[in-house]
Amino acid sequence: ASAELDEKKLRLMDEYERRRNDPKRQLNSQIGEDVQVRVTIAENAEPGVHYWRLQTKSGLSNPMRFVVGEHAEFNEPEPWRFDLMKFIGLDSNSSSDSRRDQGSSLVTLPATVNGRILPGEVDEFTFEATEGEQVVISVEARHLIPYLADAVPGWFQAVVSLHDPRGQELAFADDYRFDPDPVLFYKIPRTGEYRLRVRDSIYRGREDFVYRVTIGELPFLTGISPLGARAGTEVDLTFHGGNLDEQTKTRHPIPDTAGLIDLFATGPSGRSNAIAFHVDSVPEDKEREDNNRLGAANEIEVPGIINGALTLPGDVDFFRVQGTGNQPMSFEIFGRRLGSPIDANLTVYDDDGKMIAFNDDNENPAAGLTTHHADPRVFIKLPDNGRCFIRVADTQNRYGYANAYRLKVSQEPPRFVLRTTPSSLNAKPGTSARLTVHALRIDGFDGPVALSLKDAPAGFSLNATIPAGEDMADVSISVPAEPPSQPTRLTVQGTAEIEGKSVSIDAVPAEDMMQAFIYRHLVPVDALMVDVRTPPEKPAP
Repeated sequence: ASAELDEKKLRLMDEYERRRNDPKRQLNSQIGEDVQVRVTIAENAEPGVHYWRLQTKSGLSNPMRFVVGEHAEFNEPEPWRFDLMKFIGLDSNSSSDSRRDQGSSLVTLPATVNGRILPGEVDEFTFEATEGEQVVISVEARHLIPYLADAVPGWFQAVVSLHDPRGQELAFADDYRFDPDPVLFYKIPRTGEYRLRVRDSIYRGREDFVYRVTIGELPFLTGISPLGARAGTEVDLTFHGGNLDEQTKTRHPIPDTAGLIDLFATGPSGRSNAIAFHVDSVPEDKEREDNNRLGAANEIEVPGIINGALTLPGDVDFFRVQGTGNQPMSFEIFGRRLGSPIDANLTVYDDDGKMIAFNDDNENPAAGLTTHHADPRVFIKLPDNGRCFIRVADTQNRYGYANAYRLKVSQEPPRFVLRTTPSSLNAKPGTSARLTVHALRIDGFDGPVALSLKDAPAGFSLNATIPAGEDMADVSISVPAEPPSQPTRLTVQGTAEIEGKSVSIDAVPAEDMMQAFIYRHLVPVDALMVDVRTPPEKPAP
């Protein structure tokens, strides 16, 4: 039998041959298909992370992160080749321009470069800088794709290094504090060309090892003091970092709603990186030194929050709480969640100095992007006299102004939070879509949770329950027989009775992502979207 070769088959053969002969690509690639799209960004688009999904004839894809920047954007040319001789410094006879033409791309600062790393690859970019400039080089890799199911440690571990025109390494970074995405700070010693190299820590590579690296004399926040404030107030803030304008101190209005918000600083080159800021409804105070022993403990109002820091070697902080006998009480540190490098631990003592409770790490499934849950939390019943002492220390014995924390003391009722997965649902008209609802139970809440849709369009409905004591339930959302013209955003609401009161909360849409073959994380995303459509018929075999 003879096989006809049409134009499509010839193109496929040519593509296969190109990939087979390309040493940087894997024949068994992790990504089966590529789609090229053109994105138009509005002039007034908010800088930062956005989410987008691909809508096809068969339905809606999972969401991916898309970052809107403030600087000129450059894309890594494809295919990209790095000159090994130049990398090891044996190409000194070539001119700077010829070497750049062979393996480097010139970018004008400030700029953001977009690229990806294939097996064994090292990407190089050249920029010009002026003596005295405080250059910040900030990489986004894990921030773009938080987890990879089939790679260890579970993400693209980017490494950046800065070199002079001869290839001599001047600076290097493979992380920033506890964040795997590196940030490099460098004061330019002399005017001229500099080279930036990006690679994987062990020279791995694949199609989804993508990155963005922003380069320039950019404002960068290393911390905010204090790390939070009471809702509905105004607070004096101090921004710590580099390339900020002279106004590092500012008076800032605080929103009326409790939760985490992002704060930025501004500088001559635009907006800085974001740092999470904790807003709560309870009274605030700040630590008063010297409180590094039980007899000098600061008093904490209940409920209340203390803003403190472990600034000097050997520093520990003691606080005293006065409640009523056998009263349930929680003590919780907010540090890592707010960008602080502190690895805090909490110890609770009675009047006699006897330890009642201790916690170092408190795993929080709601914090889907966290792999080291370094913020401790203790939930106890107070001693008979209602008095106890709390000690805050750093497990890794690190100190400095950045080692800040917020200690919250409260008597909150048992409660729960909800996550829904996946965040993109597809269904035929008049049928239903399957959804998993996860209940994260806090401080002993064990009751059933009734599930419904909040303010849903006509035709969409949900009537289900997470049984008492269960952590999740698979439910079905009914969709209308007449499909909407566009995907529909839905909100799942959970209602439970807690201490005689009906409590309703909105579920947070998330993706259930696997890390390094075994670990799973509920990673929050922007919305729960449902696409109702009749998929195309499959051609007969």
